[in-house]
Amino acid sequence: MAQIKNILLDRDGTVIVDKHYLSDPEGVELVPDGGRALAALQQAGMRLYVLTNQSGIGRGYFSEDDLHACTVRLDELAELFGAMIEDTVYCPHAPEDECDCRKPNIGMWNQLKDMYGLAAEESVMIGDKQADVDLGKNAGLAASILVLTGKGEKERQKLELPEVDETTGYITVSTENGWTLAVAKDLSAASRWITDEFAKGAV
Repeated sequence: MAQIKNILLDRDGTVIVDKHYLSDPEGVELVPDGGRALAALQQAGMRLYVLTNQSGIGRGYFSEDDLHACTVRLDELAELFGAMIEDTVYCPHAPEDECDCRKPNIGMWNQLKDMYGLAAEESVMIGDKQADVDLGKNAGLAASILVLTGKGEKERQKLELPEVDETTGYITVSTENGWTLAVAKDLSAASRWITDEFAKGAV
């Protein structure tokens, strides 16, 4: 298995607390232990990228400047824990726009891949929605992890995925055609799954 070098992160409900159409940087709040989880991944030699659907722009609820202000705040909060987010890319379109960048489509992945020379087999997607999981599968990434924060627990039940192991906080669900699916309690558990299980070839 290729070494995992890139962590692709959904934003709302995964890295920060999910707040309805967040547009105020003062409302940006890391999920519990999220900063330490980001730092742990970076210390393990992985680079961090955020991919976020932001239909509030397309719907006219807030501006791209509002989004950029929230991105700056998230970067600042991550840096407090010694973590650096390499880049944040976003889809500004409403669902009905039928763009190629709104997850689970892979436009944002292609953007990062082209900008930074990322390899799919060295990359893992973490998110709280089926769209995040499916982006990982559609892009041919090494793995997708559904976290149970944000909308994740409802998504887990909808997808009829198993509950996580109470001891570890994660569970490996399946591996098919080089793509592995896991479920983790939160970003910290997802970080542990990658560093303790997946990156070491235990999965």
